[in-house]
Amino acid sequence: MGEIHEVRLGDCPICGGKNSLKALNHIHEIPYFGKVMESTIICEKCGYRNADVMILEEKEPKLYSIKVEEEKDLFTRVVRSKSGTIELEEIGVKIEPGPASQGFVTNIEGILERTRETLLMARNFKTQENDEESVKKIDEILSYIEEVREGKKPITVKIMDPFGNSALIGEKVKSRLLTKEEIKKLSTGPYVVYYPEEDTE
Repeated sequence: MGEIHEVRLGDCPICGGKNSLKALNHIHEIPYFGKVMESTIICEKCGYRNADVMILEEKEPKLYSIKVEEEKDLFTRVVRSKSGTIELEEIGVKIEPGPASQGFVTNIEGILERTRETLLMARNFKTQENDEESVKKIDEILSYIEEVREGKKPITVKIMDPFGNSALIGEKVKSRLLTKEEIKKLSTGPYVVYYPEEDTE
């Protein structure tokens, strides 16, 4: 299971609970990849949670991609930090870093399940607004996801991270370095990109 460390962080910023905030850091080794730390911040009083993932060996800013064509491809590991952008090409879905984004370690099936849950919530809102066109579009994406899970339709999954803290891990995965232009276009979540070699006028 790897090592688990607990750290006390003090008072909760959400409910103000005294010394109720703790961080659980779980360090584990992913085969063919290296050490990864999953960090979860939890308030024991109000239940507030926030999670992130950090790769503990220096990695370069990379784009990883895989074309999922059969059921076994769904088990490709996904390491996504708060600064990682995930793209599901054929259905036009992008999971970008934002204030509420979480880091996680899962597999492609887990990503499809998260996407499905988000789409179902969006479908409820659109149904209440009587936005039939959006509901129809969401239903099309949901049925495509189902066919991907059954190995009937392909999907290209990409993950990009300007800090190299996210990755896809599996035999079929392709990777390349991100260009500076691509890095500038990516959302970085709570982190800041620093270009030391560029002089500011």
